Amino acid sequence: MPEEQTRIEKIIAHPRRAVWSLSLPVFLGMVVQYLYNLTDTFFVSRIGGDAIAAMQFNQPFVFFAISICFGLGIGITSLISQALGAKDKHKANNAAEHAVIIGVVLGVLISVISIVFRYPIFRLLGAPDNIIGLAVQYFEVIVFGFVFNILNEFFRSVLTGEGDVRTPVRFMIIGTIVNVILDPIYIFVFDLGIAGAAWATITAHLVVTVLYVFFFFVRKGSLVQFAYKDFTFSWDILKTIFRVGLPASLAFVVMSLGQMLFNRIVVIFGSDAVAGVGVGMRMDQLFFLPIMACASAMVTLTGMLYGAKRFDLMRSTYLYVIGCGEIIALSFGVFFYLISPYFIRIFSTEPAITTVGIMYVRYNVFAYPFIVIGMISGRVFQGFGKGIPGLIITTIRIAVIVVPLAILFTRVWGWGVQGVFIAQIISSFSAALIAFTWMRASMKKIENKAFISGDIYERATQLSPEHID
Repeated sequence: MPEEQTRIEKIIAHPRRAVWSLSLPVFLGMVVQYLYNLTDTFFVSRIGGDAIAAMQFNQPFVFFAISICFGLGIGITSLISQALGAKDKHKANNAAEHAVIIGVVLGVLISVISIVFRYPIFRLLGAPDNIIGLAVQYFEVIVFGFVFNILNEFFRSVLTGEGDVRTPVRFMIIGTIVNVILDPIYIFVFDLGIAGAAWATITAHLVVTVLYVFFFFVRKGSLVQFAYKDFTFSWDILKTIFRVGLPASLAFVVMSLGQMLFNRIVVIFGSDAVAGVGVGMRMDQLFFLPIMACASAMVTLTGMLYGAKRFDLMRSTYLYVIGCGEIIALSFGVFFYLISPYFIRIFSTEPAITTVGIMYVRYNVFAYPFIVIGMISGRVFQGFGKGIPGLIITTIRIAVIVVPLAILFTRVWGWGVQGVFIAQIISSFSAALIAFTWMRASMKKIENKAFISGDIYERATQLSPEHID
């Protein structure tokens, strides 16, 4: 049996062990990405508080553009992992080939639209006059790197679908080193200011794209292979990618729109408040690293279990990961509550910025346990090919709960900026409750259907002790 297929069968046979073998390299990669973002924030903070706020206004739109393709990347991972779980390598190859074509088209399209509408975008986001110039300086550069960023995401999704999470991490580390080296050179030596941070970022993305192209097309180092001379266009593959990926993309788009509205609500308290939230979010990102790593692993793992018809293992693995995530959430929450004043002051000592940053962290840690449930549940849905639940839950959380409550608490009841943070906690709790209830019902439906069709395995004879609830 080929080594790659043996690896896939080991993942399916030992899902709890596979959670960590898949998520730990992803976690390392996300730590690297976090350092990447932290480096940008640190060097930009040397320019001044307005520069930090300008970057914060850029983040939602950059996330908006990239999230469209990140969601489609989840669809690619789900399709490839299911195909490999079912031992259909031709379908996996064809899905990867479609992914690269989609990535190039979307990357060019998003870049062109973004650069044309850059000023209306930032006015819509509510950027004040003293910030909009700096925000556009950064944006006019970063937008041309979208195509590289999108391709890198799709290449990573292909490798994640086959269970190779180490190669993307290696490439990400190289990209981060390039960014860390170039940030101070472009910003201070070449005197490019905030635009220098953007140039460092897109140079790093280009380097990573070149590494992926060499790995796939020259070295041919992956289980999934690209052979465009034998490429066959398939509406079925395209529809499957979009059926899972488009709702996931829309969920990320809703989140980015929520962040845009969040900034617009916060900016009424001044640009320093926006900067404070931006710095506070860097602590949030640190908490998200292990949770997102586990969530990413669950897309691959659930897809493989679903493709192999091992429905009997899905529920216990889901509950196991939720339990581990809650331990992580509580640990980070207590730690961050205590150290937030020291962390925030690394990036700014301006009282208006540090006060809001500390307040943001100390409120938001109470949402961490609920974020775990919502995030893991959404990825499990995507793993077995359902993108709609995540979209619905995200839309309810942001459009129905957090934005209306934030407006009520700040504009009507006059609670101040902390009213926005309280709205976030309430919305995270509500989303977690909906997600967990929906997931339990979906798991039960899949198990019942599998039992009737005879696909489900007998636990007493098929499972080792680690699989038993």
